[in-house]
Amino acid sequence: MNFAGRQRQASDESREHHRDAVLPCKPDNLPEILDHLADVYFYVKDVDSRWQECNSATLTLFNASRKSEVLGKTDWDFYPEEIAREIIQDDRAVIESGKPIVNKLEVIVNETGRLLWVLTTKTPARNRDGEICGVMGLTRPVGTTDLLPEGYRQFSKVIAHVEERYRSSLEVSELARIACLSESQFRKRFVKLFKISPSKFINRIRVQTAAKLLLSSKEPISEIALQCGFCDQSYFTRQFSHFFGLTPKRYRDRLGKRGTAA
Repeated sequence: MNFAGRQRQASDESREHHRDAVLPCKPDNLPEILDHLADVYFYVKDVDSRWQECNSATLTLFNASRKSEVLGKTDWDFYPEEIAREIIQDDRAVIESGKPIVNKLEVIVNETGRLLWVLTTKTPARNRDGEICGVMGLTRPVGTTDLLPEGYRQFSKVIAHVEERYRSSLEVSELARIACLSESQFRKRFVKLFKISPSKFINRIRVQTAAKLLLSSKEPISEIALQCGFCDQSYFTRQFSHFFGLTPKRYRDRLGKRGTAA
């Protein structure tokens, strides 16, 4: 073997030795880099949907200052029964089937009370033996309605209108005109996409916004009711209680104290 051949052989042996010596990279500190994703909500839950990990953006969404306020709890602790049930149903579907949910489009109320289009992806979390031990998820806001799937773009102006006008009276016929659909077509397509009726969607936005304001401000409940489109406080209390399982006052007292004590 000539000199050039010996060099190549030595180089190949060196690379092979280097590959054998390299340790597999499976960092335990992965959540550290995820804390820098300010516009992505990241989380890991166990098979019982108890939160095991999350990033800083998720803490902000829950108005939490420390992970100890979130980890070990479930979505029942943060969302009204109706929302928590939907979230956990998706968790169960991923865990039991082993198949991910990719880019599920939803509208949520963020920590400031604004409506956000978000895409949620959930995938099975697996242990070292490859067994499913929970679920991992990423939820990210859609920056522009141009990025919405085709079927949803027709409703982007509708959602924007609801965000601007939820404090006032909103008629389904008005929303149908914005979407350039008949009222019956609008109702059918809306339910197909969002899994709830337009009127329930509006009401959900109102009570969720009210819940954010109850925890983030000290304004009287009557004033918050008016800000969220409820002219009658007793009606607001009934709607809020039906959705959250608590009166507005009990909701503020219980969650406010829990946040202070954590």
